[in-house]
Amino acid sequence: MGNYILKRLLSLIPVLAIVMFVVFIIIHITPGDPATIVLGEGASPEQIKDLRIKMGLDAPIYLQFVSWAGNLFQGDFGDSYFLGKPVLNAFLENLGPTVSLAILAQIIGVVLAIVFGIIAAKNKGKFKDETIIGVSLLGISIPSFLLGSLLILIFAVKIQLFPVSGYQPLSSGIWGHLKYLILPAITLGMIQAAIITRMTRSSLIDTLSENFIKTAKAKGLKQNSIILKHALRVSFLPVLTVIGESFGGLVTGAAVTEALFNIPGLGQLIISAVSRRDYAVIQGSILLITITYVLLNLLVDLLYAVIDPRVRNSYRS
Repeated sequence: MGNYILKRLLSLIPVLAIVMFVVFIIIHITPGDPATIVLGEGASPEQIKDLRIKMGLDAPIYLQFVSWAGNLFQGDFGDSYFLGKPVLNAFLENLGPTVSLAILAQIIGVVLAIVFGIIAAKNKGKFKDETIIGVSLLGISIPSFLLGSLLILIFAVKIQLFPVSGYQPLSSGIWGHLKYLILPAITLGMIQAAIITRMTRSSLIDTLSENFIKTAKAKGLKQNSIILKHALRVSFLPVLTVIGESFGGLVTGAAVTEALFNIPGLGQLIISAVSRRDYAVIQGSILLITITYVLLNLLVDLLYAVIDPRVRNSYRS
C-alpha cells in the first residue's frame, strides 16, 4: 500500500509540470496588460513601464517561467498586486465557502442518487425505472444557472424561505451558514444526483445478474436485503469513481453557481483574477486546484481497498 501511494504521489510531478507550463503560456499570451489595469488608462507609459519592471513582466517569457517555477518549489505562489496579499492566503480564504458548498451538494447528490438508483435497478424496464431515467437525463441537460434561477424564484422570491444570495461563515452558526448554501447546494447536487443515479442503476443491474446474487436468492433472502447487504457494496466501486471525480468537479467548477448566488469562493476569486489579468492568482489557484483534484482521486483509489478486499490484496502484492 505504501509503495502504491508513493508511486501515485510521484506521478503527480509530471502532471503538475504540464499544468504549470500550459497555464503560464495561455495566461501570458492572452491580451491584456496587468500593469495597465493596475494603474488605469490615465497612466503614462513611463509609469506602466516602471510597474512592469517591478512586476517582473519586462523579462523574457522563459525567464519569467523559470523564476515562477523556482519560487513554487520553495512554497512561494507569488503575491497579488490587486489583493495586496500572498496568493496562498487568498486561495485559503476563498477555499472555505467552496468546500462547504461542495460537501453539502455532494451529500445531497449521493443520497438522492443511491435511493433512486436502487429503485430504478429494482424496477428495471418498468414505469418507475423509465421515469427516473428521464428525470436524470433532464438533470444532466439543464444548465446550473437556469436551475439556480428557478430555485431562487420559487424558494427565495415567492416563498421567501431562503435568502436570494450571499454567504455567512460557519462561525455565525450552523443554520446561518447553511441557509445561504442550501439553494446553491441543491442546484449543484441535483446535477450530481442525475449523473450518479445512472451509474448506480447500471452498476446494480450488472451486479444483480451475478452468480452470487442468484445463490443469495436461492437461499431465500429478500430482495432488499440482497441489494443493501451484498449487491450495493460490489456495485459501489464504479459509483465511487464517479463520486470522486464529481466532487473534484464541484470544488473546481462551481464558478457559475457561486457567481449566481454571490458566494465568495474559488470561482469568484478566479473570475475576478481573470478580469484583472492577475497572473499570480490565476496561476497559483489553478495549480492548487490541480493538486487538490489529484489528491482527491488518490483518496478514491485508497477507498477502493477499504470497500473491496480484492483491490486491497492487489495493492499488497
